[in-house]
Amino acid sequence: MASGTTDSQENSYRSIMRGMSAFGSVQVLQIVINVVRGKFVALLLGPEGMGISQLLVSSTNTLKQVASCGLPLSIVREVAAARGADDSTEPTTLDVATVVSVARRVVRYTALGAMLLCIVCSGLLSRITFDNNMYTWSFAALSVMMLFSVLSDGEMSLLQGLHEVKRLSKASLVGALVGLVAGVPLYWVSGYGGIVPAMIILAVATWAFYRYNMRRALPAGTTVSVPRSLQWAIARRMLSLGVVLMAGTVLTTLVGYLVNMWVRVLGSVGDVGLFQAANTIAGQYVAVVFTAMSLDYFPRLSAAISDNARMTVIVNRQFDLVGLVIAPLAIALMLTAPLLIRVLTSDEFMAVVPLVRWMALGLFLRAMAYPLGYISFAKGDKKLYFCLEGVFGCSVMLVANCLCYWAWGLVGLGVAMVIVHALDVAAYYIVNHRVYGYRIDRSTLRLMLLLSLPVLLTFLATLLPDIRLGYTLMTLLLLLTLFVSFRGIRSRLRN
Repeated sequence: MASGTTDSQENSYRSIMRGMSAFGSVQVLQIVINVVRGKFVALLLGPEGMGISQLLVSSTNTLKQVASCGLPLSIVREVAAARGADDSTEPTTLDVATVVSVARRVVRYTALGAMLLCIVCSGLLSRITFDNNMYTWSFAALSVMMLFSVLSDGEMSLLQGLHEVKRLSKASLVGALVGLVAGVPLYWVSGYGGIVPAMIILAVATWAFYRYNMRRALPAGTTVSVPRSLQWAIARRMLSLGVVLMAGTVLTTLVGYLVNMWVRVLGSVGDVGLFQAANTIAGQYVAVVFTAMSLDYFPRLSAAISDNARMTVIVNRQFDLVGLVIAPLAIALMLTAPLLIRVLTSDEFMAVVPLVRWMALGLFLRAMAYPLGYISFAKGDKKLYFCLEGVFGCSVMLVANCLCYWAWGLVGLGVAMVIVHALDVAAYYIVNHRVYGYRIDRSTLRLMLLLSLPVLLTFLATLLPDIRLGYTLMTLLLLLTLFVSFRGIRSRLRN
């Protein structure tokens, strides 16, 4: 930043809250669309159909992460750098156009590679995923989805790098809406046979709207002829960062795939569907907060790359507001879990109520780990980021989920989520403290402990045999936490 005053303004509680809420309204609408779509999937396909859908998605996602070479986040960094380190600086049109041109060319190659890889591996994927060859043609058909999905990720990254938040969110919204309108009739008419066509239509629609908005985002006359030597230099820079990111992302996706496979082998495809339903409900419940954080918090943190003291202030302020927002959301999820499951899915899914409540507890811990997890990546410490996110995080996730599901069934997957994120918080704090000198403020620590207490008490109230007493206590704790959060946010926005 040009001055301390500007930095203070950009990292004030008011600015952070404004950044977290900017994407909120459109994101909420997108979540509603996804929830409605999930409701129809649950009603028309049931747990087994959801399980088949999830296995297809998780397996193709693993291939996509490998083929895309981690380019999406790398493209965001390159485009943002071309725009200038400060939003007050006028973007260099030639630089932006050059990066966009090279990025699109590289993405086209990776998209074609993803398509071919899916076709070649279709038989193997069917045997590994379903223990038979019945889904070979389904995976081969999904190569079309792979092509447009990689292209879509590329356009999305360009929009994010240009900080076109409104266009980005609108494109996501319209793509999701088309997926709903086109997908539900296919499920109605074809049942399980409509899963693959619906996935393809969603990918094509999403790419089309991202591409349209990207064309409108770039100023007229920004098409340039890029010398081959410059193309190679930019492409190498993108790929060198992307490969490191890809390795961590692939490990995470692979672990998700292996966990789904473990659940299918020890349990059933229906259990995979139940697990996915619980994951979707819990994840979408707080998606607005995490999405807003990724769009707003990461750029501000990156600006403090060379100043650990300033970085500490940014992280602690993010901790305060995220904690104040997430705590009542986690409690409300525990309280309303049976209602949400019945409304959003069907009575067949009521067995996941305990799982969703464990996940709500885990989401609160995940919110605590989130600000810390970005630090090493913002610092550009690729090795440390990979060790924390890739090696440590994925190892703990795989072991915890497999052991806990083996010991306690579906509920064990919720227990595993709590264990994983608790260990994440501890590991991230210790490493960031020792490497970068990060230290949590006493006031922030007190606030986190204060918010943790009602969240934990609410979870314990869900275990009471007296249902009326449990719901009464949960309601009181929710009202108390809402009051504390409201006062905490209001007092900080005045600063």
